[in-house]
Amino acid sequence: MLWALPAVLLPLIIHLLNRLRYKTVLWAAMMFLFKANKAATRRAKIRQYLLLASRMLLLLFFLWAMARPLTGGWLGAAAGGAPDTVIILLDRSSSMEATGPDRQESKRAHALSLLAQAAKQSEGSHFVLIENALRQPMDIADAGTLSAMSMAGPSDSTADIPAMLLTALEYLIKNTPGSAEIWLASDLQSSNWRPESPDWADLQARFAGLPQETRLRVLDLSAPLTSNASLTLRSVELRAHPTDKNQGQVALSLEIQSTGLTGNLPLILQREDGTKQQSDIPLTSATQRQVITFDVPNRNSAGGYGSVSLAADENTADHTAYFTYAPSVPMLTMVVGDSPSMSRLKLAAAPDAKRPDRRAEIFATTQTNALPWKEAALVIWQAGAPIASVAKEMQSFVESGGVLFCLPSESSTGPLGLTWNAAESAPAEGPYHVTTWDDLDGLLAKTDNGTPLPIAKLDITRRQIPALNDPTTHLSASFADGLPFLLSRKIGSGYLYACATLPEAAWSSLGEGFVLLPMVQRALQQGSRRLSPPSQEIVGEWKPADPAETWTNVALDSPKDWRWHAGIYQSGQRKIALNPPVAEIDPDVINTEKIKELLPGLKLDVLAGAVDVKADHLQSEIWPLLVVFAMLAMCIEMWLATSKGLTPNKLAPLAQ
Repeated sequence: MLWALPAVLLPLIIHLLNRLRYKTVLWAAMMFLFKANKAATRRAKIRQYLLLASRMLLLLFFLWAMARPLTGGWLGAAAGGAPDTVIILLDRSSSMEATGPDRQESKRAHALSLLAQAAKQSEGSHFVLIENALRQPMDIADAGTLSAMSMAGPSDSTADIPAMLLTALEYLIKNTPGSAEIWLASDLQSSNWRPESPDWADLQARFAGLPQETRLRVLDLSAPLTSNASLTLRSVELRAHPTDKNQGQVALSLEIQSTGLTGNLPLILQREDGTKQQSDIPLTSATQRQVITFDVPNRNSAGGYGSVSLAADENTADHTAYFTYAPSVPMLTMVVGDSPSMSRLKLAAAPDAKRPDRRAEIFATTQTNALPWKEAALVIWQAGAPIASVAKEMQSFVESGGVLFCLPSESSTGPLGLTWNAAESAPAEGPYHVTTWDDLDGLLAKTDNGTPLPIAKLDITRRQIPALNDPTTHLSASFADGLPFLLSRKIGSGYLYACATLPEAAWSSLGEGFVLLPMVQRALQQGSRRLSPPSQEIVGEWKPADPAETWTNVALDSPKDWRWHAGIYQSGQRKIALNPPVAEIDPDVINTEKIKELLPGLKLDVLAGAVDVKADHLQSEIWPLLVVFAMLAMCIEMWLATSKGLTPNKLAPLAQ
C-alpha cells in the first residue's frame, strides 16, 4: 500500500489546476480594490493553505494505516508493513532449557511466547519454521500456536546456526517472496554459532545476492546461569572386581561443572532394574571429575544400562547422563619395535595372562607389512615412518577409532606427520622432570579415587621431543622448560599419542610402571571402542547404520525420539545410550558486534536482553492510531471549509 503514497499530492495538483481556470484582466479601478481587500485576501490564502494541508494529511494517514505498519524496535518498522514471508529459526538445543532464579519458563518457552505474540501482529505474513534438529522448512498455518508444536519442543541436540541460516536462504531462493524477514531465537552460545565456520563466507554472498529485501532479527536470550550444575559422562568401563573375580564392577567417569553452588551435591544412580543409589559429592572446584562404581554379579553377563542424575536446577537438560555397559570384547595390542623396552610395553598392555580379552604381541619393524590391523585396539609404535602401504593402513586404523602410541626411535620422522627432534641427554645438574600435565582427561588423568599419577617423580635422563604440526594438537604434559613430554591429536574417531622418552633405564624411570601401566591401559580402553559396537553416542550426531532399523526408548522415563532426545534406546538386543553434546554446557557467547562482523552489510536487528522482555511489549500495530489521525484531519478540513472565521469580509458599498 505504500506505493499509493504519491496520491497524497492529488489535492495539490487539483489546487494548481483550478488556478489555471482564471485569467488576469487588468482594468482601471484595480488598484482601489486591492487596497480595500488586502487584509481579506491574506486570510483567504491562509485558509486555502490549511485546507490543502489537511486534505493531504487525510490521504497520508489513510494510506499509511492501510499498510498496517508495526512498531516496537525489533519486529517491524513504523515506516513499513509486515513482510510477505517470515522465517522463524528456533534454537531448541539443550542450553535453551535454562531458566533462572526469577523465571519459571525456559529460554525456549519464553522465545516461543515472544514469537507467537509477534506473529499475531503480522497476520498478513506467511510463516515458516526451521528448528535445529531436522533443519527442514515447515509451513505454519497459525503462528500463534508455536508453543503447541511438537517440533518446537525441547531437544538435547546442539544447534548449527550457520546451517540453519543456509536452509532459510535456500527457501527464499526457491520460493522468491516479495519481502522477507528471518526471526532467529538463540542464546548466542558460541558453540552453536560457530564463528570460525567457513559457512559464514557463503552466507554473506547469498544474502547479498537475494533479489528481495531481507532483514535478520535476533532474539538475544543469552542470560548467564547463576546456580546450576551440569553432568557429563566421560567413559564407562566394565572391569574385574577388585576383591571377587567372579563379579564385575562398572566404573562411570563423570565430569561435573558447577556455577554458584557449594557444599555437597546429591548424585542419584538408577539401574535397569529400577534400583537407585544416592551419593553426596563434595564440590571442590568449578570443574571436577568423579568416578562412581557399582558391582554386577557376573562380569560376563549380557550387560545393562542406567542413568546418573543431579538434582533439578536452572537447566534440567544437563543434569542427567545415560550409560550402557557390556562385557569387553577381545582386544589385541600390537607392540612394534626392536628395542629391549618392547617386552615391558607388552606387559603393561596385558598384565594379567589369565584374561583372554587382553592380548599383546611384539612385532619387529621388518614385520610391519603383515600386521593384523583389524584385530588391534592399540598400536605401540617405536619405529620411524612406515612405508606408504603401511601408512595407509595405519591412517585407516586410527580414523576408525584405534589408538596409536608413539615412542622415540632416534629417527627424525614418525608416522602420520609426527617428527622428532634430536635425542638429548639431561645436563649434569640432574634429570629432566615433568612439571605440568592434564590431570582431568586423557592418559594422565587422576585415578578413580582422585589421586594424581606420580608423573612429577619421573626421572628422565634422556629424551627426544616430539612435534605434530597440526593446530588441533593437544599438549598433555610438558617438562619444566616447556617442551612437550606427551602430545595428543584426535584423528577421525581415534587418537595419536607421542611420548618423549622410553621405559628403559638408560632413558627414564617410566618403566617402573606407576605411570606407564595406567597410560597404556587407558589408551587400550580408548581403542576398544573400535572393536565393539557403539554404546555411548551423542544425540543429534549418531544415526543408525541401517536407516530401516527401529530404535525405541527403553522404559527408564517417558517416550522419546532418538533423533533429538537423550536416553537409552534399543533395537532388538542392541542398546545405545545417547547424551547431549558436551559443547552445550559451554558458557561462552558471542556479542552483537561479532554477529555484525559475521554478516557485514546485512540489515540486522538484535533485541538484547530478550529474556526480560514481556510478550505484549515486543511489538504492536499502529494503524488504529493512524485512522484516528486521518479522522482528525477530516474534521479540520470540514471546519475550514464551513467556518466563516477565515473567509474574506464583504466590502461595504461605496458612498455616493
